[in-house]
Amino acid sequence: MIERIHLDPKLEKILTVLRKGDGRRNLVADRVEAIITEAKRGQLPPEEVAAFTRNGEARIRGARKYDLGAGYRLITIKQGDDLYLLFVGTHDECDRWVDNNRAGLPLELIAERSRTISRSAPDETPSEQPCLGNPQEPEEDWIPPLSDQDLRVVFSGLLGNK
Repeated sequence: MIERIHLDPKLEKILTVLRKGDGRRNLVADRVEAIITEAKRGQLPPEEVAAFTRNGEARIRGARKYDLGAGYRLITIKQGDDLYLLFVGTHDECDRWVDNNRAGLPLELIAERSRTISRSAPDETPSEQPCLGNPQEPEEDWIPPLSDQDLRVVFSGLLGNK
């Protein structure tokens, strides 16, 4: 069962570009969103939403490709309870992406830079956890409060005063 979904930031950028495109590209983006929604429920989407490609993907261990229609594919990796949504593109773009990443994907690094969504129970809304290494979502209190004395020491050192 899927417990965590990791959305690669590059995938999110591609979805934004697809949303700005024509009707076919919007349909592709809708299908990716439907896959994400089903994954949030802890299951893979039904065949009506998106089916796996006929030949699968043997070049990367654990990788699966969804046929999104209009010549587009979604590349995912399922490892344990984690589902990584990595890339959306045309058949040829996905083929190039797989060839470039077949030597090995550092899933730990992908998880760090990705937006992670925890699976929700049927009555719950999914909880999103910003990753620690995501520069797009800065944390509010990452600097501890400093006293006036601490600030004087810091600024006097910057100015060369003692």
